[in-house]
Amino acid sequence: MKNIFSIILIFLFLNLSANAAFLNVTIDYNKSSNCKLDKQILKNEIYDYKEFSADQIKENHYKKINIKAIKSQQLNIIGLSNFFTNTPNGAIYDTQIIKDNTILLRVLTNDEKYSESVFINKSTGDMLHEITTNINTENQGKEISFYTCDMQ
Repeated sequence: MKNIFSIILIFLFLNLSANAAFLNVTIDYNKSSNCKLDKQILKNEIYDYKEFSADQIKENHYKKINIKAIKSQQLNIIGLSNFFTNTPNGAIYDTQIIKDNTILLRVLTNDEKYSESVFINKSTGDMLHEITTNINTENQGKEISFYTCDMQ
């Protein structure tokens, strides 16, 4: 019994390390949505998690995004940022989830110094887009944007 348990644990460990990205795309999905910026939080060398309303931000008030998912294969979000739209070669798809009400995508550059994440609640249309720069350094930066999207 101990040998079977050990073999199962070794198999799971090898399988998890071989597939570092978490993929849970349970449905085929293709949806275009218009999103309106509500607020943004910045953390950089000037601001320490300072919140700005949409009125205080000059650009990017509206985004038209297209969400494309293929069951058990991939999730893409086009139009939210250049990084998501034109994902560079060698980028690491860390997390790809689309379920009944949840969409989550996280992609890192291959050097793991830059990442973007997006979380969308399909039932409410709430979307959070986070950009992280200079990962694992003292100068780590964050840009967290909150949107409301028409998901119907």
